[in-house]
Amino acid sequence: MKLSTKTSLLIVALGAVLFVPLSSIMVHFQERALRKSAYDAVDGVARDSTVLVAQFAENAQQNVNLLAATIPVQALRLKRLDALQDQIRNVFNVEKFENEIAILDQRGSILLTYPPHPEANGASLGDREYFRRTLATRRGVMSLPYVSVRTGRPVITFTAPVMDPEGAILGVVACSNDLLAPDVLGWIPKQQVGRTGYVYMFDQTRRMILHPDPGRILQWDIPQGKNKVLDEAINGFEGTGETVNSRGVPMLLSLRRVPGTDWILGAQIPQAEAFEAIASFRRLMLVSTVLSVLFILGVGVWMVRYAARPLNHLHLAARAITRELQGERLDWDVLPLLRSIRARDEAGSLARTFVDLVERQRQSMGLLQRAASEWERTFDAVKEAILCLDLDGKVLRMNRMAALWFRTAPEAAVGMAGRTLVLGEDAPAAYWPEAGQLDARHVQGWHGTLPRREGKFEFQALPVLQEGAVTGMILSVRDITVQAQKEEDALKRGFFDALTGLPNRALLLDRLQQALAAAARSGAGVGVLFLDLDHFKEVNDSFGHDAGDALLVGAAERLGALVRKNDTVARLGGDEFVMVISELADPGDAARVAAKVVEAFARPFPVAGQDLKVGASIGIALAPGDATDGATLLKHADMAMYQAKREGRCGYRCYS
Repeated sequence: MKLSTKTSLLIVALGAVLFVPLSSIMVHFQERALRKSAYDAVDGVARDSTVLVAQFAENAQQNVNLLAATIPVQALRLKRLDALQDQIRNVFNVEKFENEIAILDQRGSILLTYPPHPEANGASLGDREYFRRTLATRRGVMSLPYVSVRTGRPVITFTAPVMDPEGAILGVVACSNDLLAPDVLGWIPKQQVGRTGYVYMFDQTRRMILHPDPGRILQWDIPQGKNKVLDEAINGFEGTGETVNSRGVPMLLSLRRVPGTDWILGAQIPQAEAFEAIASFRRLMLVSTVLSVLFILGVGVWMVRYAARPLNHLHLAARAITRELQGERLDWDVLPLLRSIRARDEAGSLARTFVDLVERQRQSMGLLQRAASEWERTFDAVKEAILCLDLDGKVLRMNRMAALWFRTAPEAAVGMAGRTLVLGEDAPAAYWPEAGQLDARHVQGWHGTLPRREGKFEFQALPVLQEGAVTGMILSVRDITVQAQKEEDALKRGFFDALTGLPNRALLLDRLQQALAAAARSGAGVGVLFLDLDHFKEVNDSFGHDAGDALLVGAAERLGALVRKNDTVARLGGDEFVMVISELADPGDAARVAAKVVEAFARPFPVAGQDLKVGASIGIALAPGDATDGATLLKHADMAMYQAKREGRCGYRCYS
């Protein structure tokens, strides 16, 4: 049997035994990957949505707590409704509560609402579950979702008690939010998972809170036993699973609990849509596998038969080369016979190898000369300074760029010490590698400057090896001034305020954390001064934003002149500044700094030919007494600053 026939039969057998099982294995693993991707996609939507819902609930409760903290206690005790009305109007315009704010007395009667609804004044909410829970727990609560009597829409109410200094509850602040508002939770029913999937939310009582179908909102329409995955979620399950919904449609479902609530958020998509990529992949792999097997087998058989043809020619050529090597004179040239074997396989490769052996000997000298000339042009065309040094660091040669940078002709540099040529005679001590100490596997690199050229440069040293031994090194010098400047500019944009040049919030938090860590080691204190310019809006309105920007720059300069080098002045945005006073030996030093700031800001600011007068309201928080972490210190200082504004501005208050 011929070799070509044997090889053809072997290819057929291998194609049947190996290719089909391998394709099946590949399909199996790919299906697993696609299924996991579908699970991860649905679960990712559920996780992200749960985080957003939890953040909404937390932020809403914090806003109500802050509102309650700003209610004038004396005005509430005396039921001075005009003062209370002004306070909640200001807060409402800032916080934009979606429905309304109401202030209740100790019995739950409505004292006033905003936006005003006089018809509701005097109505009693004392029987509402959220009012009773607020009195019982003495803290703010989130109500169960309910339908607003006034608007007829689903709402949720957040409460916070208003207490006098002795801790007695004088009243309750209740802020309601429209559940379907875009800034509340109205985005949940509109969110899509894939093309037809959706997101919804329910609680442990099987009450649907939000759903794309408006008719199901706030309805107890999750029957027990109809959906096993939903039943398991109510009992504590979190994760992704496959189920059948109430309409009998197989669904891929992910359920996650919303932290701090009894809400459960679900994201689901029909399994037919979620796994359609798997079905498409199966069909594709089936067709491609069949076509590939047929193609590979047909081409393989043809190539084996084709490859066998030049073997006879190669055999004759090999015998002729052997006779020629033995000194026998032939009456024909072997090269045309070898060139006639043009097969692109081992036979053709062997034929070309013999041809190359003959031709290379004739062409070797010409190739060497051309290579040397091309290397020389490349060496001089490189935009980096390159020096070839011997084992003692002496210059063997250098390129044209090196001659330009170091102001020395290439022929004059030969034999000079490379360190002296590059760094100069009086160069200070700097890193300079010895050729014998270089690692052949790694390039040694460092950054530095040149004595006769401005900028920043990158140095790289690579050893030269001959038969495994280091005989010298190649030194390259690259100008990275522009790159370094871009990196420095990027760093400034990321950590400094563009207008004033002061540290921004990110750098402030880092320096505050460092100051707290140093204070913890030394036993000293840290002071945080939260400063807000008084009447800054009037400056912008009267003189324009350019004047306002100039005023902010002047304020930053005055603040910088009042602190030490190890203290920090930062701008948070707008007209808000923060000062971090580190290593406080006496807590009273922070108040003294605040007094200096108030005094400095009492002087007018010369801006655009005008003397502009603004004051400063300052809140002070101290570590470790008021807090031991940066975020809480900033929050407490902010609260103290607002207290200073409420008590007349142009002053400072310490957090209490």
